[in-house]
Amino acid sequence: MPFVGMQVSHRGNSLCCVAKKSNHRSVKEFWQSDYLRDVRSKMSKGEQVGDCNYCYKAEEQGKISLRNHYNSVYKKLDTAQTPTAMDLDFSNLCNLQCVMCGPDRSSQWSRELGNKKISHTTKKELDDLCGISNKVRHLNIQGGEPSLMPEFEYYFQYLKEKNLIKNIELDCISNLTNINNKFYQLLNDFKSVNLNASIDSFGRTNDYIRYPSNFKKIEQNLLELSEKNIQINLQITLQILSMFNFSDFLHWINDIQIRFHQKNKILGLNLFYVEQPSYLCIQNASKKLKQKFIQDVQKFIPNKHIRYNLKFMLELKNLEKTLLQSHKDSDNDELISYINILDTRRNIKITNYIPDFYEYL
Repeated sequence: MPFVGMQVSHRGNSLCCVAKKSNHRSVKEFWQSDYLRDVRSKMSKGEQVGDCNYCYKAEEQGKISLRNHYNSVYKKLDTAQTPTAMDLDFSNLCNLQCVMCGPDRSSQWSRELGNKKISHTTKKELDDLCGISNKVRHLNIQGGEPSLMPEFEYYFQYLKEKNLIKNIELDCISNLTNINNKFYQLLNDFKSVNLNASIDSFGRTNDYIRYPSNFKKIEQNLLELSEKNIQINLQITLQILSMFNFSDFLHWINDIQIRFHQKNKILGLNLFYVEQPSYLCIQNASKKLKQKFIQDVQKFIPNKHIRYNLKFMLELKNLEKTLLQSHKDSDNDELISYINILDTRRNIKITNYIPDFYEYL
């Protein structure tokens, strides 16, 4: 990725979304910086880069890292004087308060903690980005919730006016809580679109994880988008709270796959993991919950008529082997304390969403 692009964020520019942010507010300055030249030099020599420890650690654990993902997506792109790929994060504007998130990614989280100010990329920074976008061939966009951000509409409109948008492949991460706006109309102008829907569990459990979403409405939006000429994928970020009704989730995925199949569409599946905060990481789940999760995976048999995502199933099978092998007893006190704080602040009860929450801790 450092050879073809970078992340452009309202929090600062960087190698990618998990690397530390630089002091270069100008996209052009960061692209031409000594720092990025040093990173490219080290990678060319096979040397490790400190800011890439997140991916090194993931790969050591047998997981698909962001590095693996980007190498797969960007392998056909050429290096150029200006970036050919960019990961864009223009604001923390969001309508959800996901349990694994925080104020830097969600304006609703920020509001809950008493700060009503929304962080966003300035018009000057957007115009700076527009100025080096003539060679862009791939965009990954995230937030916050991208579909709510006027900054993306501004940038997409620029790409359309300059006749660049038709050459660009787009990856978008969305919570899929709303799909009826100008943002979705502009998606039709891209060369291709991968829309990654952030759904981590089934029903009320997902509503708690991605509070205060409505699972039935998200399902409705997902099926409505299946009518459009874009690739839809489920962006599943696995955490402890996802493990409680994983059997229901797998069967729901299977049912949705069938409905997509009936329309000659394939629903993609991408599996990621919550690493921080650590008390939500699946490796820190109780032995009893891990055993339940493994049983749910073992009992699940996907519909034989569906072209199921092999990588997804292999990763789940790999988790069967590693979850108990790496088990360390944990009392889950931090998790319970965190949940109590959230429930008190939001005036809800986790047992109304995950009835057997305390049974497996």
